[in-house]
Amino acid sequence: MSATLMVKDVHPIHGTAAVTVDENALLKSVISIYATNPGIKGIFLTDAQNRFTGMVSRLAIQKWAEYELFGKWQNNEPDSLVSEMVEDVQAKSVARGDWTSFGLKLNDTLQNAFQRMIQSGEDILPVVDDEGRVIGDLLLSEILMKAIEISDNREPPSII
Repeated sequence: MSATLMVKDVHPIHGTAAVTVDENALLKSVISIYATNPGIKGIFLTDAQNRFTGMVSRLAIQKWAEYELFGKWQNNEPDSLVSEMVEDVQAKSVARGDWTSFGLKLNDTLQNAFQRMIQSGEDILPVVDDEGRVIGDLLLSEILMKAIEISDNREPPSII
């Protein structure tokens, strides 16, 4: 019988793929982080105590841009108006989740983490302590690699 794998068994293996940003940051700062760091998988917003308050994914930015900007560009409004619009938007206005809905705990099972990813539509989620402070992240690819590793290490069934 195999032991149940937990988030704590996997999350520290490949380092961190997300960055944390103050919850009051402007959206243009978050866009700049993604643009200048293409390897970043997620941006976690945190309060003054480093508690997770939401996540801004590339998909969330895309949906915001589609909703807010598409019509303006279709109407041939000048780029300066679009720039001014982005200037005043806080990142938390496009963020999703909070630490109780998105946060994974070290003792959560990988199955639970996988289900939360499917439910949220995100392939990265924050790992938080009991107070909701960000201590790392977990990627879908890390869960899948662990499953592959376990599968590859299994003994083939004997044919007797």
